[in-house]
Amino acid sequence: MKYFDVLAPLIEDELLKRGILPEDLLYCVKADLDGDGKYIDVYITFTKDTLAVISGYEHYDKLKRGQKRRSMSAFDVKDYSEYELTDIKRLYVDRYSNSARLMIEDNNGEEFHIARFSLGFADKFEKFCDRLNKTVNGEEIDDSLLEGVKTHCPICGEPFPDPNRPVCPRCVDRRSVFRRLLKMFWEFKWAVLLILLTIALSSVLAILSPIFGAKMFYDEVLTENGKYYGQILMIVLVIMGVNLASLIVRVISGIITSKVTPMVTHRLRVKIFSSMQSLSLDFFTSKQTGSLMSRVDRDSNNIYWFFTDIVPYGLTNVVKIVGIAVIMLLLSPLLSIGIILTITVIELIQHRFYRSQRKLYRKYDVAMRSANSVLSDVMNGQRVVKAFSNEEREIGRYARRNTDAYTINTRINGRLANTIPVIWTFYRVINKLAFCLGAVMVIKGHILFGALSALLSYTDMAYEPISFFTWIGDRWARCMDAASRMFEIMDALPSVKEDEHPVRLPEMKGDIELKNVSFEYEAGRPVIKGLSMKVEAGQMFGIVGKTGAGKSTIINLMARLYDVTGGEITIDGVPIRKLAWEDLRRNIGIVSQETFLFIGTIADNIRYSDPDATMEDVIEAAKSANAHEFITKLPDGYNTRIGEGGVSLSGGEKQRISIARAIIQKPNILILDEATASMDTRTERKIQAAIDKLKQGRTIISIAHRLSTLRDADKLCVIEHGELKESGTHDELIRLKGKYFELYKLQSDALKFIND
Repeated sequence: MKYFDVLAPLIEDELLKRGILPEDLLYCVKADLDGDGKYIDVYITFTKDTLAVISGYEHYDKLKRGQKRRSMSAFDVKDYSEYELTDIKRLYVDRYSNSARLMIEDNNGEEFHIARFSLGFADKFEKFCDRLNKTVNGEEIDDSLLEGVKTHCPICGEPFPDPNRPVCPRCVDRRSVFRRLLKMFWEFKWAVLLILLTIALSSVLAILSPIFGAKMFYDEVLTENGKYYGQILMIVLVIMGVNLASLIVRVISGIITSKVTPMVTHRLRVKIFSSMQSLSLDFFTSKQTGSLMSRVDRDSNNIYWFFTDIVPYGLTNVVKIVGIAVIMLLLSPLLSIGIILTITVIELIQHRFYRSQRKLYRKYDVAMRSANSVLSDVMNGQRVVKAFSNEEREIGRYARRNTDAYTINTRINGRLANTIPVIWTFYRVINKLAFCLGAVMVIKGHILFGALSALLSYTDMAYEPISFFTWIGDRWARCMDAASRMFEIMDALPSVKEDEHPVRLPEMKGDIELKNVSFEYEAGRPVIKGLSMKVEAGQMFGIVGKTGAGKSTIINLMARLYDVTGGEITIDGVPIRKLAWEDLRRNIGIVSQETFLFIGTIADNIRYSDPDATMEDVIEAAKSANAHEFITKLPDGYNTRIGEGGVSLSGGEKQRISIARAIIQKPNILILDEATASMDTRTERKIQAAIDKLKQGRTIISIAHRLSTLRDADKLCVIEHGELKESGTHDELIRLKGKYFELYKLQSDALKFIND
């Protein structure tokens, strides 16, 4: 039995009462709404003969300590329905803006819904429908991707933050995260061990200081019958030596920490960034820039504390608190026990306080990430904001997000201001009471004055490590959250990955064939449907069609920026999935309609695809892209900086640099996705002439709305709704008077209208 959702034993019992045997069940999904849109637990499952829908309310036991998910204690059935598969023509998902319906179309053509669900469940319901429909039609079912259909956490039942990575931050095993961090610890072991050694030595000297400065000085130097009576100078020198050694050790520790901190942060940021770079394009298209930047920047800082604060200071403070407790008990067991118990109570109070604070800190982090995402969007989209005069609207949007962060931060600071002073005041009162009690004990001869002074010094000293273990819980929580996010990225497998034993093709001819290719960005919404076409080596192959027809998706699949969900693409007879990344990227050059230039010089942007290219190669590529003329007119020519703080270029100028960047790669397959869309007719013709020169020995695949630019293509194909409608030369398609003729006639009529 295979499930998209786990079917609880209580649900199986209810189905068994109605004649449905659990061993006969094939698949199961769970919806959260009934047919009327009311919240209810709905289980939908089927056998080879029957589709069963049972709805009701789940009841759970009280959550016990250590449990992450409550166990179901009862299921109150409200409705049950059965449908024979022989009466079902198809099962499908009908989507709305925030929810969707599970629909049945029967053999009479009538349609009705049997459940509703939140839109986040759509992926698994689409696949559930596909399996039921194949069962109805007697088709073979491929369950190889079934494990990928995990949209909700099996422990807590909440949806995963990222459907592409089924990791629940609420239920992540903190112990395993800690163990993995310890393994990473060895990368910085020498640096952290040096910090640990200096901190430990400093702590030992700090513990010894009251012994020399108080107990020995008062009880054994200034006392007439003391062991070191009359040796004041020697003891003063010892005290000064201990304090000086402690100071030197602290200085050395600070120097080491200042050198280690940048190294640890640097390595962590590079590790997170390199892990991101290994992921596929779909990871980045589903994320906001501000959120990704926060992962590299803020998460690395939070993890950094593990290596330079939590581990070294945690270990030394354990030693310190044990040492202080032992010495205090030796000085005065009765007084020490009372002080230690009091400090323990204070520690428990602070622990509970900071534990409640952690939730606020996490909310604050979420609010700040949300505000940063808005900030990143607006900064990157300033041209659009200005064009639509939406400055006030964006100010309001950012202000609302920032207000959320401000409100939470105010609560955090307010709680600190109201609680910490009270705790400190209570601690000082206890300290004074201990002094008064100690004074009485000194008068009665139960303890010497020097021992009392040392004891009070240790009381003050003990508060520091105890306080550390109290507030470090918050930093620990932040570190574990950041580490779990880092490990999510490091463990995530790219959706498009290289074959274990790739085929090497250093020089590709350019024969490309699509065999019954299907593709969908979102489950149940195919963009490309059973497409088959062939591009011969050395051809100029044009792809035309209306906006949204799937043209750009086709070239993304050819370049293997995404993997097909059905069918196969081959280059020179080799399946594209088996080709080595290095050969594929070197032989395919892409000029996208979405031009992006990096911050730097124009020359650096052109040679981005070939960093070793000479200046002569850069100029030659610029001339081929008809960019040389406008570049030489810029203040610094090819050394002119573009991007932030640099020269602003027009859309057409950026596109020509983008074309030069692809040309300098000298690819055997050149893909042009609306490469001349941002250019005037004169420039377009010049670039078209340059492209004609590049045809020799290369395969060129071009997408263009202006059909005139593809007039001389060796072959054209017309795409509509992800399907191939027509193919042939320009003249052949005109004579055919089909889809291509309609598009050509529309553009011709538009040009006549403009000329008139």
